[in-house]
Amino acid sequence: MVLNRYWDRLPPHTIRQNVFILAPLAVLLASGVYISVCYLRAGRSGTRRLNLTLATNLLAVAGLFVAGETAVRMFSRLTPLGSSFAGTLLLPRSWDQVKARNAELLKHAPSNISYFVSDSLLGWAVGRSRRSADGLYLSSAEGLRSPRSGMAYADHPSSHRIAIVGDSYTFGLEVPFHESWGFQLERALGDEFAVLNFGVDGYGVDQAYLRYDRDVRPWRPTLTIFGFVQHDLYRSLSVYNFVTFPEWGFPFSKPRFTLKAGTLELLNAPVIGPSDIFAKQSVTDLPFIGYDAGYNPDAWRWHAYYSSRLLRFLVSRFPRWPPLDPEVGNGALQRINAELLLAFTRRAAAEGTVPLVVYLPSRNDFWTGQDLSSKDSVLAVLHRAGVHYLDLTSCIGELGPEKPFLPGRRHYSAEGNAAVARCLLPAVRHDLQR
Repeated sequence: MVLNRYWDRLPPHTIRQNVFILAPLAVLLASGVYISVCYLRAGRSGTRRLNLTLATNLLAVAGLFVAGETAVRMFSRLTPLGSSFAGTLLLPRSWDQVKARNAELLKHAPSNISYFVSDSLLGWAVGRSRRSADGLYLSSAEGLRSPRSGMAYADHPSSHRIAIVGDSYTFGLEVPFHESWGFQLERALGDEFAVLNFGVDGYGVDQAYLRYDRDVRPWRPTLTIFGFVQHDLYRSLSVYNFVTFPEWGFPFSKPRFTLKAGTLELLNAPVIGPSDIFAKQSVTDLPFIGYDAGYNPDAWRWHAYYSSRLLRFLVSRFPRWPPLDPEVGNGALQRINAELLLAFTRRAAAEGTVPLVVYLPSRNDFWTGQDLSSKDSVLAVLHRAGVHYLDLTSCIGELGPEKPFLPGRRHYSAEGNAAVARCLLPAVRHDLQR
């Protein structure tokens, strides 16, 4: 199973991954040598005894295989994403099931996507004057998160407008408007300031940049805060969220930047709409699917050994990594996201808006051994370019690893949002004075 997972990625492995590969190979080799030596040393009677021992072991392995096969077949269950066992979705993925599920999501809107609308540039955006199915999220007449549905921020002039743009951590997902860090920052700054929340659930750095470029700039804010979490960097390499993040339930495609000769080039713009997406006969027919970091062609192919449910489970539990592709590798992730953040700071500064890039730590940032190299690499590029940014990891971490987050969830709790506002306040005041 280790070889199946890593075979196409043998050269660039870390020491830990090499240990995972070499250790079982060493055990297999040692076992084979030991059995061979025993066989050569045994006499005629010893050979018979050895053959009986080997046959007993083979029967035991066969019995375990049959038991495992029976268990997987009995306890597999059909989910909206396909057959699943022990929390693992069984490969291969079915395009027909993907189409059926997303057609159902679109058919029953409003639902979990009730405050989203399809957007030809961004993929999806917060709809104007919307209310989510549970009433927790309301949007203004301009499509910004707001305390009341349909209110118009344009009718409420303010001495200083501060725009915040980013993903669900900026939007304030899973908490009421008055607990979001944008609102708490506005309250801390005073009556002269209005904080406009342009955050959208599920956005990558690329969509947040385009959201700023198209929707934030016309407001000419005094200061714009660009917030992102580490996962946003990976989202920038996605084209179809239902391929890369099937559990999200987003039936949309999104724009995708690539670098050509060091210059950002936008693909899939305007984006292909849901009706055109799910009219395709195969996942391979989707435009720019090869630019989606979550797309692994092997995960959509049927193999003869999938006739065994047990093998399907093992291969699904330890899926094969796709072949290395420079368009979707870590190098592309770091270069594209760094260039997007640099483009934001240059564009904002050129138009008289103070840009502030803010890294918002997620729950994973406080796990021991978590790989944060992508975030560190992107921030290092900003540092070398002389861009002012804030990494709130240590400030938020003062609350401990659990208190900033909702119990069992990944988003900020009321305390976590308050901590973000508190950590931002000195830097925001300093930048406003500057």
